[in-house]
Amino acid sequence: MKKATPKKKRHSKKKVIYLVGESTGETISKIARASLAQFSQEHIEVKKFILVKDKPLISSIIKQASEDNALVAFSMIEPVLRDYLIREAEHRGIKAIDVIGDFIVQLSIFLKEKPMAIPGRQYILDEDYYRRIEAINFSVKHDDGKMPHGLKLADIILVGLSRTGKTPLSTYLANQGWKVANVPIHPDMDPPEELFQADQRKVFGLIISVESLVKLRESRLKQLGLTPYAKYADPVKISEEIEWSKTFFKQHPRWRVVDISNRAIEEAAASIVSSYRTGKKPT
Repeated sequence: MKKATPKKKRHSKKKVIYLVGESTGETISKIARASLAQFSQEHIEVKKFILVKDKPLISSIIKQASEDNALVAFSMIEPVLRDYLIREAEHRGIKAIDVIGDFIVQLSIFLKEKPMAIPGRQYILDEDYYRRIEAINFSVKHDDGKMPHGLKLADIILVGLSRTGKTPLSTYLANQGWKVANVPIHPDMDPPEELFQADQRKVFGLIISVESLVKLRESRLKQLGLTPYAKYADPVKISEEIEWSKTFFKQHPRWRVVDISNRAIEEAAASIVSSYRTGKKPT
């Protein structure tokens, strides 16, 4: 009975493409739109999955993709998740490609159709595309304080306490072509000297309300299977950390401070970019 339903008939007529992203999915969506513009899209169905950050979800998506006989295009920063997705796809016998690869070529093979040679359609995959890929690679290598000697090469440096959105903001800005590094700070930890040797006008300190940070840290503890009452999410300790961070930022007057409390990533990122370009304080 299920095979005779309209839903199954629809899927049998269409070529299905899965877009799987570890973050907001903006980059992979843009690349997919630019690449698909080379093809007739009448019989193509695109399914998008964002914020894919754990293996069970990857397994579920790949299983569904196998049932749809789909092509999976993915953008995974975390090597463990990327390798796991590839293995799952191989196990299910479906094609999975990284968007950093030649997406148009893979689509041509999958759709059994030659790309249309229309001037201008490939532009987004040229300078802009490779600029963003370079920025993404830079931000991955300089995430969470890694490779501090590269801070001087960053366009933007984000500094903040744990769970203040440094990595999501770095990823989002990198998708727009900005080379972003982020550095964690804590009262009991000394930041790398390279942070103070870099252009201080590029440094943005992230602050957040106690309530917001408590929720974020409780959620993180839950993901790790730990009790939400750990010191890491203690409102009193968090309040002390936030006050310390504000004092720390004041010691570096050339840094610009951004309050990310209850703000969407897009809004916070826009504020940082505007401040970076104008030299004014973030709104």
